[in-house]
Amino acid sequence: MPPSSAFAIPAEAAIAGRQDRRIRLLLLTDTPVLAPGGSERFLQNLATRLPRDQYRVTLVQLHADHMPLPGQVSTRLAGVRLQSLPVHAVYDRTGLRAWLALRALLRAEHFDIVQSQHEKADLLNALMPRNAGTVYISNRRDMGFKKSERLQQVFRHLNVRFNSVVAPARQILSGLAQGERLDSLQMTWIPNGVDTRRFHPATAQARQDARRALGLEQHAVVFGCVARLTAVKRHVDLIDAFAQLHRGNPQARLLLVGDGPLLAPVQERMQALGVADAVVLLSFREDVEAILPAMDALILASSSEGMSNAILEAMACGLPVIATAVGGNLHLVQHETSGLLVPPRDPISLAAAMQALVRSPQLGQRMGMAARSRVEREFSLDAMINSFDQLYRRLLNQRTQRSA
Repeated sequence: MPPSSAFAIPAEAAIAGRQDRRIRLLLLTDTPVLAPGGSERFLQNLATRLPRDQYRVTLVQLHADHMPLPGQVSTRLAGVRLQSLPVHAVYDRTGLRAWLALRALLRAEHFDIVQSQHEKADLLNALMPRNAGTVYISNRRDMGFKKSERLQQVFRHLNVRFNSVVAPARQILSGLAQGERLDSLQMTWIPNGVDTRRFHPATAQARQDARRALGLEQHAVVFGCVARLTAVKRHVDLIDAFAQLHRGNPQARLLLVGDGPLLAPVQERMQALGVADAVVLLSFREDVEAILPAMDALILASSSEGMSNAILEAMACGLPVIATAVGGNLHLVQHETSGLLVPPRDPISLAAAMQALVRSPQLGQRMGMAARSRVEREFSLDAMINSFDQLYRRLLNQRTQRSA
């Protein structure tokens, strides 16, 4: 069924939905699901890769942007019903309108599972009237760095409304146990998955082609970062570290993939430190798998991180990763085995880690091979989808047993 920006359920569709024997899953998110970003890619993968003969998926975004035009089907969400319900704040008129519309949707469609991610979606999910036959899940994607103390207190009371709280990193769950007093029995750890067929080590020819397409010298040492240009990603630290490295290694290059509100300050910093000619700025790209082969290593300088899809994709491509020792990075990057961990907000340590890979290309190659091997063992996309499928069925079975 083509996605629609109109939030309306025709009576015929509601009847057809009740007659459909598949598991009815409602995914609710704050952000535009077709926008760039790790949590958006996660939702795209989950919504489209659950078995279509067993799941009927509806995805509602509490945002107006990045919606397909009327009658236009997004190839990234083929087979998924996508709807938009813009919300400015849960506590204003748009939030009340969203609550009423979602309540009507739940009554009409009788969903088996309602799963939300991000603060607005979680709040609306928690405040929905409970149906005895429905499972309610909160999917936490980051360390909660945006939550005020007051909002944490609100969630301490609302978390009991969820049958399970899922997170891709154990560090996120530990933070929830401490900050929101989440019951350990509610916690479920399901790590992110990466498509190892789409993201794979590049051949020498693919590496040459990728560099040629980006205007990078074949002999250059190329560090890359795939992240939105926002404060939490700390591009300012990365630029400072790269400037230190570049002074002694003029063959070094930095490739930044992503866009965001801090584009202008990043450009100003590059100019001020005299490295603008050594940095390639790319906007958002859907073909990241064609860009990663141009890199010798991936860098993520975030001050807070859940479980980074960018890191997983780089590891799947056989690249070593330099990342800050925060959140899920601690689980993904095995220090001195598959990459290097450095303290956050520390450009000097970041530059030193970059210098270590410049001095020893063999070290980076060994780390990259170890990274690829670990992704194949532990972080495949099939394993992630299977884990969610098992979670859904377990919770639904528990509900059935309680109501029997």
